[in-house]
Amino acid sequence: MPGAASTDLDGLFVLVVEDTVLVADLLTEALAERGCRIVGPAARLEHGLSLAATTALDGALLDVNLAGETCFPIADALAARGVPFAFLTGYGDAVLPPTYRTAPRLTKPFDLEQMIELAARHFRRK
Repeated sequence: MPGAASTDLDGLFVLVVEDTVLVADLLTEALAERGCRIVGPAARLEHGLSLAATTALDGALLDVNLAGETCFPIADALAARGVPFAFLTGYGDAVLPPTYRTAPRLTKPFDLEQMIELAARHFRRK
């Protein structure tokens, strides 16, 4: 049953960057159920970077570790464009560059409702 977050997310373009297919499917399904328009998902750095640089976005969810590469170039591209993003990670603060230690993030494993609440708080239509 859609909650308040549904209205907040309706129509938002959200980039999903996640290299685990099952997790990417769960994220995209949960976001789409709340009215988001999904961009991706991208499982690799280059694909995510291309989407981050060329697509109109209202927010992005970034898995920190993408098959051994970090998502930080994607975060850099999004930050340069003023697109809000949040990290999804099983790692602690040590893996995040100092610039991004205050960025929104969810520690894996997380509840999908936590992800929806985070998106509703931080992602906004431009």
